[in-house]
Order: sequence, then C-alpha cells, then structure tokens
Amino acid sequence: MVEPPPDFRLSSVCPSGLKQEKGYCVIDYQYVIPLEKNGGLGQPLPQVKLDPKIIDLGRYLFFDPVLSGDKQLSCAHCHHPAHSLSDGRKQSIGKGGSGYGPYRKDGLLLKRSAPSLWNVLYMKHLFWDGRASNLEDQTEGPLYSPDEMGSSPEIVESRLNEIPLYQKMFREAYGPKGSKVTADLVINAISNFERSLVSFSSRFDKWSSGDKDALSPEELLGYNVFRSFVARCAECHPPPMFTNNVFATIGVLDSGERDFGREAITGQDLLRGSFRVPTLRNITKTAPYMHSGNLETLEEVVHFYNEGGGRGNGAPRDLRIHWHVRKMGLSQTEIKSLVSFLGALTDETSMPKFPKSVPSGLPVALDFQSNIHRSSK
Repeated sequence: MVEPPPDFRLSSVCPSGLKQEKGYCVIDYQYVIPLEKNGGLGQPLPQVKLDPKIIDLGRYLFFDPVLSGDKQLSCAHCHHPAHSLSDGRKQSIGKGGSGYGPYRKDGLLLKRSAPSLWNVLYMKHLFWDGRASNLEDQTEGPLYSPDEMGSSPEIVESRLNEIPLYQKMFREAYGPKGSKVTADLVINAISNFERSLVSFSSRFDKWSSGDKDALSPEELLGYNVFRSFVARCAECHPPPMFTNNVFATIGVLDSGERDFGREAITGQDLLRGSFRVPTLRNITKTAPYMHSGNLETLEEVVHFYNEGGGRGNGAPRDLRIHWHVRKMGLSQTEIKSLVSFLGALTDETSMPKFPKSVPSGLPVALDFQSNIHRSSK
C-alpha cells in the first residue's frame, strides 16, 4: 500500500474548462458561441453549478480501488486518462482482472467496449444501450455490478467511514451533511466529477468561433464531406456535441455472442442491434471503435460506412439499419480528409489530474511515464 500524505486537502480551484463564478464552477463556453454558427442544434447549452471541492472529492473516489469489492478495481481502470477516459480495449475486463487500459487481463470479459466519459453531462442516455438516464444511475451501474466492481452500498459506507482522511474530506466537501459518509454522497461526488469532464476547446471550436487558421485545407475539405448530403455524418453527429443523443442501428458485427443492444432494454424489435450514437470529440484517442470494438482505426470506420455499413458488411438480415447508412462512394482523397477533420475535434485540456496516491493508500492505476505531466499530489 502507498501511504497517503497527511495533508490531503480538496481543491477550491475549478478544473480547466470550467470557470469560477461566486464560489462555484461553471462550464466555459468561450468557443461555443451561438450554435447556429456551428451548424448545430440551434439552442443554448445548459449550464450547471458545481462545487470545486465536491469535484475534487469525486476525482479521488474515481481513482480509488477501495470502492470495489476486492479493492482491485477503480473507475479509472476502465476510463483512464491515458486512453482519453476509455480503456483502449475491444471489450472491457471487469471483476478479477489485473492492470488497466489495454493491458488489463485475466478478469471477466465484458460484452462491450468502455465508452469515453467526455461531455457525459449532456447525454440523455448512458451506456451503449441507454439503460441509465442520469449520471447517478450510470455511476451505480458498474460500482454495484457483480461482473464489474462488485461492490454494495454497505461495503462503500463501511470502508470509507473507517478511513479518517475520507471522513475529513467528506465534511470539507459537504459540511454537516458529510459528517457520515453515505453511498449516496459517494455517488453524488463521482457524478459531479464526471460532469466536469468537458471538451469544447478543440481546433474545430476555435475555427468555428472565428479563427480561420485553426483548420488546414485538408481538414476543411473533410468538414465539408462530413456535412455533405452524400456522407451525412452530421445528421447523427451534429456540432457542438457531435452526437444527436439517439440510438441508431448501423449493423456493426458483435465481438462474441449476439448483442441486441437497445432492444434488450425496451423490448422493441425496431431497436434490435441499436446503440447510442457516441460523441466524436476526442475520437482519435479512443480506439478501437463501436460498441464491440471491432473497428481498430478511424480509416476502418470510414471504410465501413463507405461500403454501406452493415448492409455491405454481412450484418444479420433482421436488423433495421438506419436509412442514412448506405454506400457513399467517397474517393480516397475524401476519406483521408474526413479522417483528418476528425483529428481537429481533439481537446483534452480538461483531463483530470492523476492523484499519485488516494486516501485509502491503495495503488492508483497510474502510468507515471506517459502521464507524469498530468500528476498532481
């Protein structure tokens, strides 16, 4: 175990991407000026007020394996900053595994890949199949799943109430309400931390707000392909979110057993093989792609769509594939430019800092060599 420092204190400073207003953190939309200019949804983005100390408490909990049943698995093992808050695996590994990210091994192989957590604040449905409608439910899902972190409210409360540093930090974050650590407060802290994971300062955002040198000629060509009637990418991935928050059936093949997606939640055969449309922000950092992780590169993704999606790649005939997903006939130049444009959506300035240690003293899933610049204390 790593001995935590005796002076753990929660930060009163807002994370990057958020700005301070009257003691709270609010999202800095400096580059997302009227959405009509971005070709987006034509409505203002919601604003939230987050307490910086609760965000920081949630950060420590996010990285602390103490929450899991066997004290081996934290949220960060599958949503790791080194992999842009995903894990770099085709299918995530849950309970009983060792390591983190793409190097995780030996545990229970889960059905799907781990979605990135960027801008989850704006998602109306969480998980690939949309089984959670808010971040609190999403946080509870893996925490209490016997296949993943294998914990329970009783485990969480008994452990954290035995750690003086956590008792102190909960009182600091929540005042009198935090005098006893409850599972609800733990869920609240982690959820508020996740609400702070915003990405709105990419080169595309700077270009769309007036910096015309922010995109290269090839990226501009790619953006035109992205918006075109032929490719129709922007129909499901409109800026500024680069997702329309709905479910789509595109016919990606599953990694193992048949995955019925949204149908398993709603019972509607119309939604068989349908999955939540993911955001494209930081998409170059979150390979492999799709719910099954079957497409290794963005070039493979674009070729998949160019060939007609599932229609051109052997998808089951009982899927009702979205009518936009048809052969496109894009040239190699257009494909290359489209992939290039997707790189302009990268912005990790709000990446959370790694704690070198956590109040439980358990090891943190940290690669010091590749992430030393993101470390805090």
